[in-house]
Amino acid sequence: MTDRFKPLTDDDPRSVGGYDLRARLGAGGMGRVYLAFTPGGRALALKVVRPDYAEDDEFRRRFRKEIDAAQRVQGLYTAPVVDADSEAALPWLATAYVPGPSLHQAVVEHGPLPPNTVFRLLAGVAEGLTAIHACNLIHRDLKPANILLAEDGPRVIDFGIAHAADATALTSTHVRVGTPAFMAPEQIRGHSATSATDVFALGNLAVFAATGRTAFGEGNPEAMFFRIINEPPELSGCDAELRTLVERCLAKGPVERPSVSEVMEYARRQLRGEEAGLAGLWLPDAVTSSLAGYGTAIYTEAEPRETREEQEEEEEDAPQRSTEEKPPTGDTAPPSENGDSALSRIGCVAIILIVAVVLAIGPHKVLDWVKSDGTASGSPGHSAPSYTPATDSAADTDADAEPDTEPTEEDTTDPGCEQANQAISSNNDTFDEASSASLSSLASNLDSAADTAEDPEVTSTIRALANDTRSMSDSAAGAYSAAERGNSTQLESYQDAFSDASDQWDNDIETYKSLCL
Repeated sequence: MTDRFKPLTDDDPRSVGGYDLRARLGAGGMGRVYLAFTPGGRALALKVVRPDYAEDDEFRRRFRKEIDAAQRVQGLYTAPVVDADSEAALPWLATAYVPGPSLHQAVVEHGPLPPNTVFRLLAGVAEGLTAIHACNLIHRDLKPANILLAEDGPRVIDFGIAHAADATALTSTHVRVGTPAFMAPEQIRGHSATSATDVFALGNLAVFAATGRTAFGEGNPEAMFFRIINEPPELSGCDAELRTLVERCLAKGPVERPSVSEVMEYARRQLRGEEAGLAGLWLPDAVTSSLAGYGTAIYTEAEPRETREEQEEEEEDAPQRSTEEKPPTGDTAPPSENGDSALSRIGCVAIILIVAVVLAIGPHKVLDWVKSDGTASGSPGHSAPSYTPATDSAADTDADAEPDTEPTEEDTTDPGCEQANQAISSNNDTFDEASSASLSSLASNLDSAADTAEDPEVTSTIRALANDTRSMSDSAAGAYSAAERGNSTQLESYQDAFSDASDQWDNDIETYKSLCL
């Protein structure tokens, strides 16, 4: 197994939509991406949407619409969408697997690309965008991670998917869809995206490819947004021919930017008499040499298939054992096949009940501070949100009860505090005990709050809370998966991990309260 692929973990599915999953390719804001194979052995990149998005009806509606359009895209420089299911418990889509690094990976690992490669990149991506726009789609999130570098040219991926997340319940308040460093001024202002929005990102993409940095720098998103809207791009390191093009692409007004077809033609003219086609050795030697690491031959060997057959045989045998054998009790119980105690023989239903009870104690602690400590005064210089805590008697009689009243927030010094308070309060209103999805949603919203924070200490503290919450979410999902398989050893391990993450939350929330309440 190469370091380009990550092994599947206990909480990863083994099959989605009839496709076998063999490895994890990555994870992002929308979900996890897996290496999968068709029954005929063709490799796919299969993205499974995050649970919190799956629970949003508006997301599903837009996802269905965008996928219908994406499946009509026929560009040579796009990764075609070959299958999708918007009605699955967790919506997913599968595209052709592209055996190559992302532009981001290539630049980080091997440095900026030479001018001719940058222009070949521009020509290919522009042609891909032409095909996407022809199907009435706007990418909206064109960035180095969404450009894959194959031997015969670049591929644009994830087109249209960002629109599915836009304006859902998860992103409708204070959260912009897109990658801050590559957003156009109109996106920042909340205006509709057009093909010119993608051209702006394409210009920024070219700067990154040529220099290893973005045109408006990194850092605090709000400061970055100010630079994108008000300041000229930083183009040092770009040669004169590239600068001429990207200055137009990065114009503040959409109507001032060139069309994608103009970008494509300009890029091709700059290839200095070379063959304009992208096939062949268009990449630097170091990047070309790395392509072998993205091959999938290791996953098409017989061993995975044999493993699946063994698993199927075990599943077929399991019901027979449970009905024909009386479960041993007491000291006579032998160890199970996987080394677990007799608990694994009690049955999945009993284990699921156990994990539900245990985790119901844990996730509820996520918001205990709102109920019990929400009236604590903040540190000097910070106005504390005013909360009405639940009474002790109510907490004793109904452990699952949520606060009767919503918090009323006053102004806070740092915008990150305000957004984090809102995220926690909103999550409290819809909190589902022992729900991995609700915790994942809270983690995502806390990440967004950390991005908006101006004080580095506030940013670090909110980010820590997001990581704690994400760890609880992953542990909860893993515990349910272990319960469904009847694996008590893994179940106990995930419960311990959940408890550790919950304890870490308790520690980090004290720092948060000192800064934001």
